[in-house]
Amino acid sequence: MANGYAHSFAGTAVGLAVPLMDKDTIKETPELLVAGPLVGNFFGKLPDIIEPAFKNPNHRQFFHSIALLAAVGYGVKKAYDWQPEDRFEKVIRGILLCAGAGYLSHLALDAITPRSHPLVGKL
Repeated sequence: MANGYAHSFAGTAVGLAVPLMDKDTIKETPELLVAGPLVGNFFGKLPDIIEPAFKNPNHRQFFHSIALLAAVGYGVKKAYDWQPEDRFEKVIRGILLCAGAGYLSHLALDAITPRSHPLVGKL
């Protein structure tokens, strides 16, 4: 079962992997090698910050849902397809990709647990 440490590790890992895999952007924005893992780590834990599991076994609601998984996945795809023109936009694109990847890593780890995800959940 995924816990806080697993979510932190996965978020950090994908936050580092995203800039390393985007060779063209990383040449112009090497700061993403530091910012990416930090952003990925935070967004990898964000669903449990919003909907904490503390004394609540049914904490997985909207922010752990398949609907939000699809929405975040769509947002990551849009950010991936974005062709930024200046350096600032490239940094923003990289941060968006790391944030989305971190959030998706959390949902992916939770998906393989016995409780899995609700379709929509409660807000």
